[in-house]
Amino acid sequence: MIKVSYENSLINLSASLLKHYNAFIEYKTLKVVDEYLNKGYNHVILMVLDGLGINIIKAHLDENDGLRKNIKHVANSVFPPTTVAATNAILSGKPSFVSGFVGWMQYNQFADAHEVVFFGYDYYDANKIVSPQLQQNFLKYENILDKIKKKNEDLHVEVVFPSFHKTNGYETFDDQLNRLLMITQKKKSFTYCYSDQPDLTIHQNGIYTDEVKRCVKSINASYERFLREIKDDVLVIVTADHGLIDVEPIKLYNYNDVVKTFIRKPALEARATAFFVKEEEKKNFEKLFKKYFKDDFLLLSREELYETNLLGYGVKNSLLDSFIGDYLAIAVKNKMFVLCDREPFKAHHAGLTKEELEIPIIINR
Repeated sequence: MIKVSYENSLINLSASLLKHYNAFIEYKTLKVVDEYLNKGYNHVILMVLDGLGINIIKAHLDENDGLRKNIKHVANSVFPPTTVAATNAILSGKPSFVSGFVGWMQYNQFADAHEVVFFGYDYYDANKIVSPQLQQNFLKYENILDKIKKKNEDLHVEVVFPSFHKTNGYETFDDQLNRLLMITQKKKSFTYCYSDQPDLTIHQNGIYTDEVKRCVKSINASYERFLREIKDDVLVIVTADHGLIDVEPIKLYNYNDVVKTFIRKPALEARATAFFVKEEEKKNFEKLFKKYFKDDFLLLSREELYETNLLGYGVKNSLLDSFIGDYLAIAVKNKMFVLCDREPFKAHHAGLTKEELEIPIIINR
């Protein structure tokens, strides 16, 4: 197993920001980030580029490209290294064990649905709108922006999202950067900016493709343009929620003997898959899983998973057991489970490989 350090992760980056703005912290900070924050910049921007892991940067950017040249530190994501878990780790300052945000689709016991957490519909039936929804009703938290604003009433605090995520979001990355530039012309500020690229392009095309290279190069060019336009009192911290790995699909529902052991369909992620198994079938499930998938997946019971601290530590979320189910299967190589009849991605994340876990801390000063 690759170790996931919760002393060198996204939650520690958030802890540095909270500490800088005199808000309460529960986890250790990142010293390299502390050092830059302590230099007294008037404007601090935390920018999250979805999927821009260390492996993606090294594959597509030259050493003198801004996003590569300005890497000051290599940290790890959280586990699972996936957008729902990782972006909520940043915004809450807490790991999945505490926040309850674990994967793309989580079993909602109150609606008996496999809810796509960010969008509120059933993963296996997109026409079914889930009610009540997990994010809106059961997994609320005070985010780091609110905590920072409470302690710094005169500070301008803003979130800059893409349009897919918010109705008032921005259409392009350049539009987001233009808004950031406007913010830095006024009073002191802290801004959180999230972009859904290059993750979307990588999912669809695979890592080592011309489409992805063009995408990453374009992001870098926009970043370099932005750095030329901002003033000296702006600190830009760029990171990623996770990296990705090219994957090969395994059609889970072709294994009828495995499927027959299920109480309900699997949840979470294609590379970190939660299984809900009939009590009388657990031994049989373990046997069959190891027979077919032991070379590509690590199978942990819920109790074994908690003992590893892979999900982090703190006060366990009260709904976590219902999300994890009875077992979690964690990809340790390049395989993913196909859980529905939609076209599978060519690259994915949420597994336990270096490529998925290693993320950059990029600082412009």
